[in-house]
Amino acid sequence: MPNIIKKLLFLLEIGNHQFDSILWKTRPEKRKTLINDIFKFKIPIGKSKKEIRELFGHEPHIYTSMIWSYPIESDKFGNTLISLSLYFKDEIVTSIRLKTRE
Repeated sequence: MPNIIKKLLFLLEIGNHQFDSILWKTRPEKRKTLINDIFKFKIPIGKSKKEIRELFGHEPHIYTSMIWSYPIESDKFGNTLISLSLYFKDEIVTSIRLKTRE
């Protein structure tokens, strides 16, 4: 698919797109278009906390040293509706989940 079409689909938030660390960190409102790629290729699995910070940025919500969460979608008041949760064991990501606020 030509690059211009891919960019247009991304801007319109149509479809799913290849994970891009820079886009993830600089355009949080576009994260939901990158989620399928993260799960399909299990991008965070096996990575250290340092590698996660490099890939996903330095603003996770840290619930414990074993669970970090990155907001994916928020409401108009800034409340997180969907988040990507990373689960660590011995400082390495062992599993990932998409959490929806109830």
